[in-house]
Amino acid sequence: METIKTKTTIIQDSILDKWQNVVDIMADVLKVPSALVTRVDPPEIEVLRSARVEGNPYKSGDKVMMAKHYCEAVVTKNKKMKVAYAPEDPSWNAAPEIEYGMTAYLGYPLCWPSGEMFGTICVLDSKKNPFGEVYEKVLNEFKELVETHLSLVDMNEQLKSALSEVKILRGLLPICCICKCIRDDQGYWNKIENYIQQHSEVEFSHGICPNCAKRLYSELDLDPEDLERGPEKT
Repeated sequence: METIKTKTTIIQDSILDKWQNVVDIMADVLKVPSALVTRVDPPEIEVLRSARVEGNPYKSGDKVMMAKHYCEAVVTKNKKMKVAYAPEDPSWNAAPEIEYGMTAYLGYPLCWPSGEMFGTICVLDSKKNPFGEVYEKVLNEFKELVETHLSLVDMNEQLKSALSEVKILRGLLPICCICKCIRDDQGYWNKIENYIQQHSEVEFSHGICPNCAKRLYSELDLDPEDLERGPEKT
């Protein structure tokens, strides 16, 4: 089996509800007994949402091992696949889906914005079905819709990750007017550098300002421009 690049991200219930509507509409409009959105997580494929149609053998939450299923071929090759009638197709006459009465299949891959594989969107039929132009248009439209949702999920995860790395100091800080130490919530006094480093992403590079340099080292001939720049980082 070829290596399939995937990633694990939680899909919100609100998105899953929309996908339920998608598969229900596909099954109704295309008059097929089964429509699915699946997620691949090697070595398994999970049915995330399945059309609520009488006679549909698949239920949301079902998982199967990757063992020459229709959807497996779609995610492995990352392209659309059509099977008009599996029992007459040498490549698919032993497909596991035939045991469930699903002898025809049309599926498209679903990918994250990064190109990593997510799963499939597909319809299955219990009779011979050449899946003409209308079927392909409907599935392609809903494929784009689901991948738009995946883009939103991905952006939301990136935003949460970025926010988790941001630390902001807020409120009043008790600071000593002489030594400039800051009192923390436990009542301990900390050097201002230590306190800020513990509560933010700031790192300090120590130097000496011109006024302090003149006061402390008045006997030295210091270049004012060098004092303004401060020490070079190494």
